Amino acid sequence: MADADKIQDPHLYHLFDGEPIYNVYKADITNLSAGMPGPDLLKHCIDMFQQATADRMAKEEKDAFLFQYGLTSGLWEFREELAKFLTIKYGETVHRQNLILTCGATHGLLMVLTTLLQPNGIIFVEEATYMIALDVLKQFTGMKIVTVPIDLKGLDVEAMEKIVRDEKTKGSWTESEEKPFWAMFYTVTVFHNPTGRTLPKDRCDALVRAARSLDFLVVCDDVYNLLYYGNDPHPPKRLFSHDAVLEGYSGGHVISNCSFSKIMAPGARVGWIEAPARLANIFRSSGYLRSGGGVNQYMAGVITSILELGLEEKLLDRFVKTLKERMAVVCSTLAEYLPSNCSFIKPEGGYFVWVTVPEHADMDIFVPWCQKHYKISAIPGTKFSVNGKCKNYLRISISFHKKEVLKDSIKRLCTALLHYLTTNEITAGV
Repeated sequence: MADADKIQDPHLYHLFDGEPIYNVYKADITNLSAGMPGPDLLKHCIDMFQQATADRMAKEEKDAFLFQYGLTSGLWEFREELAKFLTIKYGETVHRQNLILTCGATHGLLMVLTTLLQPNGIIFVEEATYMIALDVLKQFTGMKIVTVPIDLKGLDVEAMEKIVRDEKTKGSWTESEEKPFWAMFYTVTVFHNPTGRTLPKDRCDALVRAARSLDFLVVCDDVYNLLYYGNDPHPPKRLFSHDAVLEGYSGGHVISNCSFSKIMAPGARVGWIEAPARLANIFRSSGYLRSGGGVNQYMAGVITSILELGLEEKLLDRFVKTLKERMAVVCSTLAEYLPSNCSFIKPEGGYFVWVTVPEHADMDIFVPWCQKHYKISAIPGTKFSVNGKCKNYLRISISFHKKEVLKDSIKRLCTALLHYLTTNEITAGV
C-alpha cells in the first residue's frame, strides 16, 4: 500500500501530543511553546460546565430547542448574553446583531476567506504573524500571500499602504455584493501573536483609512484582548471600534474574529465574528452557514448559561490574575538573566513574549540543541514567517506552566542562550 493510501491515526490526547516542539505536556522537557491554558486553569471549567449544563437542560425540558437546527447567525440568547458581557468588558457597546457564532477563531477565518474574499484575491500578512493562521491561508492556493513590514511598534502602515496599492494595480478585480473584497489583511492588533505588541492608536486609525481608501478587508484575531494586565479599567480598543467611530465611515472594513479558547476552554470550540451590518448580512445569507442551521448550537446554549450565571466573569478574573503573575515572572526573569545582546518588550497582556537575539544567531539551530542539552523548548521565529525570515527571534508562551516552573525554565533558557551565543561549535541536533 502506498503511503498516500495510509492514514496515520495514533492514540493521542490533545492537538500537540507527539509534537517534539509544541507538546507542553511532556515530562522530560519544559516546553514554552504552545499558547493554551494549563491544566490548573482548565480544571476550573469542570464545575462551571456541570453547573451550566444542569441550568441549560432544565430550560430545555419543554421544547428541547437546543437540539434543533439553530439560527444561521447562532443562538439568539447566546449572542444577546455575549453582547452584554463584551459591552462590560470592552467598555463600549457591542450589538447582538453584529455577532455571528463560529467554532473558534480559525473557523471564523475560514468563513471570511470562503465568503467575502474573491477567489483570486490577495492576502496581506505581517512579516511575523500567527503560525497556524499561515497554515490556513496557504491552503487557499488561488490567493497570493504578500508580507508587509513591522517595527518595534507593530505594523508599518505607511510601508504597507504602498505595497497594497502596488498589488492592486497589478490585478484585475471584479467586485460583487457576495464577495466584496479583492484583498484581505490578517492581523492581531491587540497583544499580537507572536510579538505581544499592541498597535498604537495613530497606526490603528491609519490602517482603517488605508483599508477604506484601497477597499480591502482587515480581519483581526481579537482572541487575547480581554487578557489585559494593565491598570486601566478596560483593555486597548479593538480595531473594529476604530473603524466604527472614525470619521468617513463607509460601511465597515474591519472584522473582529474572537474565541473563548484563550479565556475559557479551547475544547469548547466556540467563538464569534463581530462584523459591520453589510458583512454580517452576507454571512447570514451564505450557504456556508444556512445549510447547517448555525454552528455548535448545543455548546452555545451551555455557554449562554455560563454567561447568565456570571461564571465566565469569575473564570476570566482568575485567568487574568494568574496570567498577569506569570507574565511578570517571565519578564522580570528575562530582565535579570537574558544575555546583554538580546532584548524583549514586556507586553501589557496576552500569552506571548518575543525575544530578539543578535542577527547572526539562528533559532532553528538553537531550539533543538536547547531541547537536548537544557531540556527547554520555545518556538523559533521562522515558524511565524511566510518567507522563513525572523531567524533571530524566539517566542515564549506564559500561559501553560505555573509561575514557579516558568521562573526556573526562563533562567535555564537564558543560560542556554548565553552558551549558544558564545560558542561557535553548536550545530543543529548536536
